[in-house]
Amino acid sequence: MADNVLWIITDDQMRSTLRTMDRTWRRLVRKGVHLRRGYCAMPLCGPARASILTSRYPHNHGCDTNMTHPPFVAQGHDRDTVATRIRAAGYDTGYFGKYMNGLAQQPTYVGPGWDRWVALLDGMIDDPRVNVDGTVRQVPSQRAFDRFAAKRLRRFIRRHQDTGPWFAVFAPTAPHGPATPSPEHAHDFDGVAWDPPASNEADMSDKPSWLRDLPPQDRDRMRRVYEGKLEELQDVDDQVAGVLDVLRRTGQLRRTWIFFVSDNGYLLGEHRLFHKSQPYEESAGIPFAVRGPGVEPRTVDALVSQVDLMPTALDIAGLDPDAGRDLDGRSMLEPLRSGDWSGWRRRLLVENTNLDWSMLRTGSSAYIEHHDTAEWELYDLERDPHQLTSLRDADVTEFARTTGQLFSAQGRALRALEQ
Repeated sequence: MADNVLWIITDDQMRSTLRTMDRTWRRLVRKGVHLRRGYCAMPLCGPARASILTSRYPHNHGCDTNMTHPPFVAQGHDRDTVATRIRAAGYDTGYFGKYMNGLAQQPTYVGPGWDRWVALLDGMIDDPRVNVDGTVRQVPSQRAFDRFAAKRLRRFIRRHQDTGPWFAVFAPTAPHGPATPSPEHAHDFDGVAWDPPASNEADMSDKPSWLRDLPPQDRDRMRRVYEGKLEELQDVDDQVAGVLDVLRRTGQLRRTWIFFVSDNGYLLGEHRLFHKSQPYEESAGIPFAVRGPGVEPRTVDALVSQVDLMPTALDIAGLDPDAGRDLDGRSMLEPLRSGDWSGWRRRLLVENTNLDWSMLRTGSSAYIEHHDTAEWELYDLERDPHQLTSLRDADVTEFARTTGQLFSAQGRALRALEQ
């Protein structure tokens, strides 16, 4: 029987917080491949989710604001996704969680290719609506929705104990603010410290002009947001453990690939910034881990992206990822199995087509180009992991050329530029 595939996609989770999820760390990360240099395609929820589902960078799918669902459907992107392709290979499919901002404009919409559909309509936090297979329902709160979605995912898994392979997505709303952890975890991190080296960076002269006069963030507020995120992630940890329990009890764990990522990271005062969308490690970097059949536990520094999820899932299903349309991402399946990443990409693009910047990651370098102001930044992340000092005297001609090429490429041509 073919292997199952499960994607777990959290919301606004920084890389650094993965280690605080004890059971996820022990049972998923440490039993699989921990990819320490995972990145989003664009550090904003909706565009990132569009990239995950299609393996297209934002400059190729054209959905660059958080009101993503309407343009995604209008351009027909929903008719060629990981779901439509993997279902054609005989997989049963299920989506459980947050989908895309703007879904409430089509409250009874069910994405093509999904057999089971439990998706949050982006309503008010105190009055969230849920689309269950095309029928609108109500749940008491957004966090209650995460439990609601996880329960239906577990049911989906149990029902497939003796049937063909399945592909599912679990996308909790946590740790997106405002923080509303369960009573069980509401005080787990009371008073936790938060003072990263780049917090309210003192010397901003190396940053682009619009950043230099930003006021400092309120450190106590940043600490409280951090505390809330950690506590909400304990609820996600419970939900992940519950899913792993069901997989084990039903005999499916050994034939299920599990991918754990976030839609984007988050800035909590680093470089005086709060939120996401910006080209710094805290925002563009995401947790990234994979557990699967025959995968030896290891930590890997390969440059991986959300756009790699779809081709990897299709490869697991025995499909040619480029059949019909070239994908921007590449399959991780062979290096995940062999442990040999020597033939993997050497360059990786991250972008924000709304704020008009691109970032090139290669080796230890992070080159950031701000197209609208013709400004740039260059960091050596080995020597300066917190991006405190841009190398202003460097020759960036080659970085700029490669970034421009990637920013206008797609499919096989884009992947060729990464080598």
